[in-house]
Amino acid sequence: METITPWLTPALVIALGAWLRSDLQGVNKRLDLVSKEIGDLRERMARLEGALKGFLAGRRDRDAA
Repeated sequence: METITPWLTPALVIALGAWLRSDLQGVNKRLDLVSKEIGDLRERMARLEGALKGFLAGRRDRDAA
């Protein structure tokens, strides 16, 4: 047991570091996906905003006549 004791703490620290690194890579992948989805939603919102402006402009023109 005395031969293992000096290596136990460094081994645990290295194992914990490896586990955290792999976990953070998964988090990064999920954040990239969320960023992509937000970009898609922004694009859809811009299209909707343009369509709504066109619709309202058409109504204003019709009401003015």
